[in-house]
Amino acid sequence: MQICSCTINSKVVTIFFHFKQTDSECYRERDVESTKNFYHKNNRFEVVSLETMMVRLTDAENNQVSQDANTKNNNDKIKSVESYSVSGEDIPPHPPKTKKRDIVPDITVFKQLDEHALSAPSSLRSSLCELAYYLVKPATNNLERVRVFYRWITDNIRYDTEGQVGGINSCDPNEVLKTGKSVGLGYADLFSAFCRVVNIPVHTIKGHAKGYNHNPETVLTPSTKPNHAWNVVLLDGYWRFIECMWGSGHLKEQTFNKHFTEFYFLTDPDLFISEHYPCTKYRKERDSKWQLLDKPISVIEFVTRVKLSSTALEYGVIPMSHKSGVIELKSDDTISIQDEHGNIENWLINFSLSDGTDMNNYAMSYISNLTTLKIIVRPPSAEKYVLKIFAKPIGKETAAHTLLLKYIIKCTDPAVHVKPFPTRKTPWAYCPEYKEYGFAEESRAIPIFTANDGNLAINIPTTRQVEAMAKLHHAQDKDVSLENCTLVESLDNEIVIRARLPIEGFYALDIMAKRPWEESNTYRSSIAYLIDCPRPMSPCYPFPHCYYGAITKYKCRLLEPLKGSLPPKSSLVFRLESKILQRIKVLKQNLKRGGDDIFEGEVDIPDTGIITVSGSDKDSGPLSCLYRFSVAN
Repeated sequence: MQICSCTINSKVVTIFFHFKQTDSECYRERDVESTKNFYHKNNRFEVVSLETMMVRLTDAENNQVSQDANTKNNNDKIKSVESYSVSGEDIPPHPPKTKKRDIVPDITVFKQLDEHALSAPSSLRSSLCELAYYLVKPATNNLERVRVFYRWITDNIRYDTEGQVGGINSCDPNEVLKTGKSVGLGYADLFSAFCRVVNIPVHTIKGHAKGYNHNPETVLTPSTKPNHAWNVVLLDGYWRFIECMWGSGHLKEQTFNKHFTEFYFLTDPDLFISEHYPCTKYRKERDSKWQLLDKPISVIEFVTRVKLSSTALEYGVIPMSHKSGVIELKSDDTISIQDEHGNIENWLINFSLSDGTDMNNYAMSYISNLTTLKIIVRPPSAEKYVLKIFAKPIGKETAAHTLLLKYIIKCTDPAVHVKPFPTRKTPWAYCPEYKEYGFAEESRAIPIFTANDGNLAINIPTTRQVEAMAKLHHAQDKDVSLENCTLVESLDNEIVIRARLPIEGFYALDIMAKRPWEESNTYRSSIAYLIDCPRPMSPCYPFPHCYYGAITKYKCRLLEPLKGSLPPKSSLVFRLESKILQRIKVLKQNLKRGGDDIFEGEVDIPDTGIITVSGSDKDSGPLSCLYRFSVAN
C-alpha cells in the first residue's frame, strides 16, 4: 500500500490509498468525519472511534508498505503501527525531558528554512496539500517541517478582529488560506492540517488564554467556554507547544499589530502555562495532562497568577513577593520583581487608578542586589489601582519599553495624609550609563536618604573625578525656592553633595554629570536620589551661589563659610581647597595657600552688598568667579 495524496479541512479527511493485490490494482477513496478514522482488514475499511484515532495496519501490510516505499518522500509519509498516527491519540501527554534550547540551541539554523517559507508563491494557497508539500521540500526532519509551517502561518495569516468582534469568522483551513485571516482556532486548525498532510502527529488544544484584555479578577467555572486554541506537535517522542496566532502578532485595543515572535515556537511548558490553560467542559482530568507539567496547576491558580508577557518570560522575570495578579492592601506595600537572567537594563513603572488617572507620585522603585526591582506603593485613597511594569533589555537603549506584567491593587484602608513621591517612572539611584559618567557601582546601593533635621550630606562613590551639578525638586510644592539649597564638591573618588531642606516632604535630588568626551557645557541627568525630610531645617540657610567653573574647571571645595548670607560688619574666616588654583581672592584680600592645597584668610565683611570669591590657575591675570555671598540686612 502507498499513500498517494490527502486533503484535509476542519471536518473531513480524504485519503487516497493505492493497494497492490494479486490480480489487479485499485484505488479506493473514503471521506470520514474528523472524529473518526479507519483501518484496513481483509481488504476493506472499518470505522473506529476517536479514542483510537490511528490507521491500523496489519503486519502483512506493513511489510508490503516497506517493499513499495522506494523514495525518501514515501518513507517519510508511511510510518509503522507504533508511530503512524495522524492525530497522535495513541501517544499520551507527558512532560518533555528537554527544553527548547536543547533541541534548538541556535535559532539561526532555521534561517534558510524561514526564507523558503516566506518566499512561497501565493498561488499555492489554492491547495492546502500543494502548499504543505512545497513548504517541506527543503526540510529533512519533522522539526524542520514544523518550523516552515509555523513560519509561513505567522507571516501570512492575520488575526480576524472584525470577525471576532462580530462573532462571524471561519476556522476552516481552506477558508483561512483563502481569506488570510482567522481567530485562534483557525490558526491552530490550519497548522494541524499542514502537519497531517505530512503525517506529523498533532493536536488542536482548546482552553483559556490570557489575552490583551485579560482580567485577573475573572472567575472561571467548568461551564466557562474556552476562548482560544493552540497546538501540540509530537517531536522525538515528546509533545511540544506551538502557538501560531500569538507568534504572528498581538492585539491591542481591537487592533492587530503584526510582528513575528519566536517565543511561541516550541515554548517550554513551564513558560507556556503562564498564558495558556487547556480546559474543556468534559475532559478536565485529561486536559490537565496537556499542561505537560510534572505538577499541573488548577484553573483557579492559573487565573489568579499574575500574567507574564512573552517578553517577561524570555527575560526571566519572576514575581517574588506577589504571585497573584490582584493585590489587596491596607495602606502600603513593597512588590519585588526579580530579573533572573540579568538581561534588563531599563525598568519603568506606571501607577494609575483603574480609570487611567495618573498616580505615579504614589509609587517609587529602586534596584536591590543588582537584579531585583523593588516597588513601593502608597495609595492615597481606598480605590482600585493598576501597576504596570515595563522594561527593555541590555543593548537596546533606543527601543521602546515593553510591558512585562500588570497588577491590580485594591487599597482598603489608606494612611492619613499620604505624602506623595516626586514623579519618577524609572528606578531611583539607577543609571544604565553610570560607568560612562564615572560613577562607581556603589553609587546605586542606596536610593533613599533621610534628612531628619533638614540637613544632609551624601557621598557618591566615583571611579574618577566627575564633573557634576545638582538640583532639588520638591514633590508637592513647586513654588518653594530651592535655589542654592545644594552644594556640590567633586573629589578624586567621590562627589559630596550637601543639601538644606526648607520644608518637609519628599525631594528628588537630580545629579547632572558630564561624559569625558562630550563638550564642556554638556551636562545630562545621570542619577537621581529620593530624599525624605520628616522635619525641615529651621531656619534654613541657603548655601552660597556656586559658579559652574568652581567645580568643573577648578575642582574647588568650599570649607567655610557655608552660609550664603553673611552677617554685616563682621570678620569671617574663608577656607577653600583646590589643587588647580594658584590664587584665590575675597574682596580685595588674597587668601594664603597653605599645606594640602588649602587657601585661608580672615576677611572683613562690609555692612551691605555682594561678596565674590574669585580665583585663577595662573599667578597673574584676570580672575574667575567661584562663589557669591550676600550680606544680610
